[in-house]
Amino acid sequence: MSTPATPASSGGAAPQNGMGTAALVLGILGILGCFPLLFPILAIVFGKMGMGRAEQGLATNGGAAKAGFWLGIVGLVLWILLLIIGFTTGMVGGMSN
Repeated sequence: MSTPATPASSGGAAPQNGMGTAALVLGILGILGCFPLLFPILAIVFGKMGMGRAEQGLATNGGAAKAGFWLGIVGLVLWILLLIIGFTTGMVGGMSN
């Protein structure tokens, strides 16, 4: 009776995909309005770090990191524009008579 063969290991360390995944999740949540300025900024930072890891071959989800990075930028721009529009139209800040 023979024993089942074990799969050959790749010999390398497991990919470190946490930064790219975090960037994507934070980018999506930032656009949806969860912590509107904090989450997009974190998505940009984690996305940049995740893209760097993917370029070094330490991560396998460079696309998710890049998507999170760009979602963070879009979310940050949208929320800043909404704040500017709110302040200029008097909707934010309560300067009413």
